[in-house]
Amino acid sequence: MTCPRSRTDYRGLHVAAAHIQAELLEWEHPVLRVDRVRVRAHTCVCQSPIFELCTAGGLWFVRRITAESPAVVEESPQLSARDGENLWWRILHGKAR
Repeated sequence: MTCPRSRTDYRGLHVAAAHIQAELLEWEHPVLRVDRVRVRAHTCVCQSPIFELCTAGGLWFVRRITAESPAVVEESPQLSARDGENLWWRILHGKAR
């Protein structure tokens, strides 16, 4: 998929390239712990993997979706709001993968 050309076609944020010393995260297979998950932010579909900042049951986590066939979905550990937003920021800026 290509990136949008106008603001009306917005599809998400772009992730910076990973830094050489980026923190390597431990990704886990998703475990259904709650009935509903809210996606608070997401990255652009033009880049793989796609990241989603999610909240559920008062906890925050990041979901990573690789555009393989079939798609692979993994999640970070569940965190407090502050730690979840911090992790999201580190991923967006290439400081964590």
